Amino acid sequence: MRKSFLYRIGAVVLSASMAFSTVSCEDLLDIDPKTAIDAGTALTTGDGVRSAILGAYTPLKNLTMYGNRLITLPEALSDNGRATNKSGRLVNEARNALNAHFTHWGTAYDAIQRINLVLAALPALQDPTVTADNKAAFEGELKFLRALYHFDLVRSYAYIPGAVVESKNMGGVPIVTQTFGSGAEALAFLPARDPINEVYDAIYADLDDAVAKLGAISNVGRASKVAAQALYSRVALYRKDYPKVIEMSTAVITARGTTLATPANYVASWSEATNPETIFHVAFQTPAENIGVNESLQTTFTTLVVRGDRTRTGGFGDLVPTPTLLTDLGITMALNPATATSPAVNSNGTATAAIASRSSDVRNLLFEVGTSGRGNPWVETTKFLGKNGEINLDHIPVIRIAEMYLNRAEAYANTGNLVAALADVNTIRTNRGLAPSVAATSAALNTEILLQRRLEFAFEGHRFFDLKRLGMDINKPALGTTVAFTEDVILPAIPLNDVGGNPNLKQNPGY
Repeated sequence: MRKSFLYRIGAVVLSASMAFSTVSCEDLLDIDPKTAIDAGTALTTGDGVRSAILGAYTPLKNLTMYGNRLITLPEALSDNGRATNKSGRLVNEARNALNAHFTHWGTAYDAIQRINLVLAALPALQDPTVTADNKAAFEGELKFLRALYHFDLVRSYAYIPGAVVESKNMGGVPIVTQTFGSGAEALAFLPARDPINEVYDAIYADLDDAVAKLGAISNVGRASKVAAQALYSRVALYRKDYPKVIEMSTAVITARGTTLATPANYVASWSEATNPETIFHVAFQTPAENIGVNESLQTTFTTLVVRGDRTRTGGFGDLVPTPTLLTDLGITMALNPATATSPAVNSNGTATAAIASRSSDVRNLLFEVGTSGRGNPWVETTKFLGKNGEINLDHIPVIRIAEMYLNRAEAYANTGNLVAALADVNTIRTNRGLAPSVAATSAALNTEILLQRRLEFAFEGHRFFDLKRLGMDINKPALGTTVAFTEDVILPAIPLNDVGGNPNLKQNPGY
């Protein structure tokens, strides 16, 4: 079979009459009549470029990306999530089976090529309604998105700097910043995997441009200077570039001010369509964007329709918290008199699941016993409950302000500023209802920071990547297994058609 990666690039180049903007879950070249633009004329006008830029966000909503997999898989693959088998979904992922992994390679590269086409057209754009400042802002927005797509590729398909199994290291991912003038030229493109550090260099370069050219935040569903700085903070943390983490996190915290939730309003913040802590989210706004009852985040994570109402069943609750996560959250399950164990650790669930007590950590209030409408109930997360007024329709937070404090704390802890690290950790702890920590060593602080990251971002798509970037094994006591960091399943497969048709593209080990 011919090279599918090249076909994707070629298809975008050759689709002069195809849509730039809307990407469905199944086919990235589908046309939405409401937003489709003729690519032959789209990039010659300001309105056409604006619409094309909006279209560059659409692949983020794909099922393989933030529509589901970039949120659910980091929970299932890690020690946070266990599969209930109520629909059969995420069972293999929760077992870390080979080939049950990330699959957003094609979606991300389609988006990158679309971005590159718009960037290439900007210098020649002659429209009296488009100023030099407008062009700069366009470029900044596109560079932010290209950085995000490249980053989500490299952190998934490659090892992370400082946590590499050298014998299995096939490199990073291809950096694609060029466009192609014809189908033949596109089909002649045989990319290799660029070295990991060079991929991060390219992401840094795009984020430098984005930070320099973007303005103040006005819509958290769009790129802004603060969003670019926040993404930069995350990328630098993965790279273990701690001075850059401190610089960018501090810039975001200074710009955003005191926007952290408090114990009094934390749960309410998750009931708003846009969480007030959000710096950047993937916006799901219209009923047409509803992923549906099978695989939206709401149906994946919970059977509930409304918090506290166990009489109405919505989704499947395919992925629920593990016993260790519940314990760390401060949730104690009622004992089952028949077994003298907590119902949550029974391998087949239980119809008498009940929470006996909670700690003062308000984050555990977002975890409730679900309904029995899909079988035995489990404790489920309620972070996603159709907050836009329709079941299965939620904006998906990608970056929240809380991350900046924990990123900066980790950077301080690893550069010797333990006082500052502890202050940032305790900002999170006290805002979540906990007493301040007294951790006084770098090791103790790093342990506390990792714990707070687990609690703060549970079921938001962080945990697997946190363990991976630190080179840690994944302990799964509920399954009686430990996935070693050195195992092949830490990395996903690059699509076989892409590798098979390109001698320069190396596959990850084990596939």
